[in-house]
Amino acid sequence: MSNKQAFHAINVFIEPWFREEIIEKVLEDFSKYTEESRKELAETLKNDVKVSGFRKTLTAPKRLLIREAAKVFESNPFFDAVILNCWTQLYAQNDITFVSSLKELGFDVPAEMPPYADPLNAFDQGWLEGLDYAKLIETVRKTDAKLEMSDDQIVFYSILRTGKLPSEKEAEND
Repeated sequence: MSNKQAFHAINVFIEPWFREEIIEKVLEDFSKYTEESRKELAETLKNDVKVSGFRKTLTAPKRLLIREAAKVFESNPFFDAVILNCWTQLYAQNDITFVSSLKELGFDVPAEMPPYADPLNAFDQGWLEGLDYAKLIETVRKTDAKLEMSDDQIVFYSILRTGKLPSEKEAEND
């Protein structure tokens, strides 16, 4: 039996407005993703997100689509995997910064973004002793002072890059 957490466990660590920001960013421009990711995203949205009054989900007004997708994001780890795969592609140009920073902090970071092949067993729980959001953000910003990501995006990308969720205690402190 695995002790890993399902993909949707990430919702404990993000606020509703940030969940919507993630989805909005992903829906902005499908051309930024690999062909496989574009197809998977479109198919997942069509199959998993229902917008009242619209037979074709992708024709719904963006605000409605985001709101309904955020509801699915809270409970469907397979949907989350697709959305977050696309979201990480948006920031892939910063991966060297993150790998360097996360290794400096003591994480064992794989050479490539974890594939998250099993959304039901995606994350390990618990960061390194003494690490908090502030220290993580400071280390990443020190590595790249010109990084164009918000503090929330830095923490979120770090979670996805390492495959480790902070402890729930850490989530309550920040």
